[in-house]
Amino acid sequence: MLDLNFITRTAPLFADGLRITLLLSVLGILGSLIGGGFVVAASRSRVAAVRGIARAYIEIMRNTPVIIQMFLIYFGLASLNIRFPAFICALLAIVLQNSAYIGEIYRVGIDSISRRQFESAIALGMLPRTALITMVLPQAIRRILPPIGNQFVAIIKDTSIASTITVFELTHTAKLMLERTAAPYEIYAMLSILYLFLTCVTLAALKIVETAFPVRN
Repeated sequence: MLDLNFITRTAPLFADGLRITLLLSVLGILGSLIGGGFVVAASRSRVAAVRGIARAYIEIMRNTPVIIQMFLIYFGLASLNIRFPAFICALLAIVLQNSAYIGEIYRVGIDSISRRQFESAIALGMLPRTALITMVLPQAIRRILPPIGNQFVAIIKDTSIASTITVFELTHTAKLMLERTAAPYEIYAMLSILYLFLTCVTLAALKIVETAFPVRN
């Protein structure tokens, strides 16, 4: 049986871990959104070599576990006498992997817009860059909101892996509490509730944005 009183008493102890998880999630999301922009730009480059590098990057990042990437960054850089805080290494691994996913989401969103709209804008005298920014991107952004929301949730859950390199986020806090209290059910129930809260709030916020900016056929 779960001891609800224990959960209530220990909830405040998760505060520091929650703060680190929130910071890692927000920075990971922002970094991945920016990184995804560079990825999609490279994948649509007119230079074949740049497109090839972008394609290789996407495949490597998407087909290897983020925990392995995190270990390679954290321990690999240390072996070269290049040392960064564990938080920075975890953030870098999360951003590098999710930039590949979000870059692909951007690409699919842009490709979903009819090429005729772009060509019509060019025919009317618009510069290609202006047509892309003013006509294609606003429509593409509306269409990619649902998969972007799913990726945000994935980023939030990926922050738990940072505990493996001693980042004091929620999961690491739970492990320390488990060693001191030996109450696994209550501790992991509280941990699940906190992650569920974070992901539900994120999806609810995205749903509001989707409603405000519906897809127009």
